[in-house]
Amino acid sequence: MLLNLEAVTKSFGGFQLHPLTLSIEKGEFFSLLGPSGCGKTTVLRLIGGFEMPTSGKVILNGRDITQLPPHKRSVHTVFQRYALFPHLTVWENVAFPLHLKKLPSAEIAQRVEECLKLVEILDLQDRRTHQISGGQAQRTALARALVGKPDLLLLDEPLSALDPELRMKMREELKAICKKVGITFLLVTHDQEEALQLSDRIAVFKAGQCLQVGTPKTIYEDPAEPFVARFIGAVNEIPGEIQGEAAPETGEVGLVSPLGTFKLKKNGQPLPQSVSVILRPEKMRLLRSKSTTQENLMEGEIQDLTYLGSRTEYSVKIGPSVFKVFEQELERLKKRRLNVGDRVFLAWRSEDAIILAQNS
Repeated sequence: MLLNLEAVTKSFGGFQLHPLTLSIEKGEFFSLLGPSGCGKTTVLRLIGGFEMPTSGKVILNGRDITQLPPHKRSVHTVFQRYALFPHLTVWENVAFPLHLKKLPSAEIAQRVEECLKLVEILDLQDRRTHQISGGQAQRTALARALVGKPDLLLLDEPLSALDPELRMKMREELKAICKKVGITFLLVTHDQEEALQLSDRIAVFKAGQCLQVGTPKTIYEDPAEPFVARFIGAVNEIPGEIQGEAAPETGEVGLVSPLGTFKLKKNGQPLPQSVSVILRPEKMRLLRSKSTTQENLMEGEIQDLTYLGSRTEYSVKIGPSVFKVFEQELERLKKRRLNVGDRVFLAWRSEDAIILAQNS
């Protein structure tokens, strides 16, 4: 492992980072994801040396760096506001950390040119920071961080100031650069889509505690608790009680809820009596008429709909609850058009339900 956090804690003001044990592999793109104030930036600052932990250890490449200052760690940071020097050119900004190390001029020139080419801004090398765009400033900050060849690159929400189109482009480039240079990237973000797109693995935080670590697919499709499920994407929830034993031939159990009785596919783990069934909007089918073959059928009324180009998002009121359902445009065009107030049916497969303890 490249980086190991061993029971790291941090207390200041009213905030408490719970003991965090975390391992990150060499060359991995790892994201710390969570809402504002959850502790993800604190973890980044502890790794970078900008904060000292209350207890625990930070181990990099087998070396205890817990008490080392930032400049003595093989860790570089790309800050949210980039922290570029306005009086220096792009080339001079990127070369700055190498001048501090008093490297030979020829080596500095070679490494700066390599990094400027890598982030595709070599043609901007003579411009000052007020003469470049936000995206170009982001690339400059990234090149400056990479030029020192750190073992670990910390990214503190570096794309948040960019417009949506440029943000999408930079996501693709960041992932490609990570794989090309072989440096471990650690990203702090509150953007779920960004974490899903970029990461090899994700750690989800809430109120100073790491709730789950896993691949994007695991975090999205097998969340450990309702908060993780809700934070990583849109969800529909049905609270209820498990009824009876699993059927031997299907592994299905019954769910009794205020919205009706449904079938669930048991995942092999013991189920609590009271559960919260999590259903992703794209896992639910929107039917124009009642079906006798679909399992887990619910009748409701279109409360709202939003056209988003590739898909239409529907809000369907069923009893006191409102369910979100996504219908891809190619699929929608083959069917009768729906309007607000139309009666519809929702259906979902028992194996698509995420079953969690109701009070978790």
